[in-house]
Amino acid sequence: MNNRGFTFLEMLLVMALFAIVGLSSVAVLSTVTQSDAASKLSIARLQQLQRAMLLLERDIMQISPRYVRIEGDAPQQERLWGEQYLLESEDHGVSFTQQGWRNPGMLLPRSEVQAVAYRLQDGQLQRLFNVYVDAVNNTEPQQQNLLAEVEQFQLTYYSAGEWEERWQHQYLPEAIKVRIKQRDLGELERIFVLPNALWRKGGL
Repeated sequence: MNNRGFTFLEMLLVMALFAIVGLSSVAVLSTVTQSDAASKLSIARLQQLQRAMLLLERDIMQISPRYVRIEGDAPQQERLWGEQYLLESEDHGVSFTQQGWRNPGMLLPRSEVQAVAYRLQDGQLQRLFNVYVDAVNNTEPQQQNLLAEVEQFQLTYYSAGEWEERWQHQYLPEAIKVRIKQRDLGELERIFVLPNALWRKGGL
C-alpha cells in the first residue's frame, strides 16, 4: 500500500485550484447581485412611470369645462392652457381644472374641483396643484415630482381634424396626445380622448 502524502507542488496546485474556484464563485455572486439590483431598479422605474401615467390619465379624463387661472391671476378665457415653456417648463406645460378631487360629505374646507398643471423642470415631470381652485395671487402651488430622468415632455391637442402644439381656446380639445421621453426607458406616447360632452363647442 502506498502511503505517500502530497508533495509541496501538489499542495500548491490544490490551493491554486481552490483560489480559482473561490474567485469564480465571488464573480458569479457579484454578477447575480448586480443583475438583481438592476432588475429591481428597472421594475421600480416602470412602476413609477405607470403611476405617473395613471395620475395624468385621471386628471385629463376628469377635465372640468371651467376657466383656468395661471399662478393666481384673474381667470383666463381658456378652459385649458397648453404651450411650450408654460409655468417655466423646460418643455411643454399645461394647466386646467379637474373635477375628481374627492371630498366625501364635503367634510374638508375645499371644493372637489382642483386646479392642476404639468411641467418639466430639472429633468423631473412635475404635477402642480392648489388646495383651493381659486387660489389668490402669489400663492405657491404644491408640487409633486412624478418622474425622474425625463428628457422631453410634449403635448399636442386634437380638434376639427388637426393636431395643434399650442392650445388657448375657449373650448376643450377632442383629444390630447402626451409624449414622454426618459433617458433610460425611452419614449412613451398616449392619446387621451375626452368625453364628447366636454369638448363639444355647443355644450360649453
